[in-house]
Amino acid sequence: MSNVLVFKEKEVTPFDNGDGKIWFTALSLASLLEYADDKSVNKIYSRNKDEFTEEMSRVVKMTPSEKSKGYDNWETETRIFSLRGAHLVGMLSKTKVAKELRKWLLDLADKESNTHTPSIDYTIQQMQDIVTKARKASDEDSSDAGRRLRKRQDDLVTLDKAEKLIDDLGQMALGLVGGGKKEIEHRL
Repeated sequence: MSNVLVFKEKEVTPFDNGDGKIWFTALSLASLLEYADDKSVNKIYSRNKDEFTEEMSRVVKMTPSEKSKGYDNWETETRIFSLRGAHLVGMLSKTKVAKELRKWLLDLADKESNTHTPSIDYTIQQMQDIVTKARKASDEDSSDAGRRLRKRQDDLVTLDKAEKLIDDLGQMALGLVGGGKKEIEHRL
């Protein structure tokens, strides 16, 4: 997700959390709320953290620049907020633009929830086979140390997410769609 969003002539790039949803860093949310820095947003969160869920806000590790990727000591932890979490921060904020920001965030949430999910033309077994082949290819390519080993570590995270997603899809109860009035046949 790298689409630049615009609020009151301010451009903000959503944080890519890997889930395809819109997330904001505390710093970008502070900018939208016209705070001087992210401390105000983090204070709002800290004072009201019992109102936030893991789906609304979490701490992630970020690399400040492309040049410092691969150096663990260059990673910083930052708080990110989903649209729902950002909206709650906006509700708790007392800045002049908070009201307008809340409306803008709700519009974004509507757009995000209306995005069409593409159909999948693979069976669960075919998707499992694809992930297995990708895991094998990644394993074969990581034989030497250094860059390839680091790439393998990144691959494993992605492959684990893919396997979990496929497992979750395989567990969906599709037989009672429509309130149980209509039986749907599906293959595993």
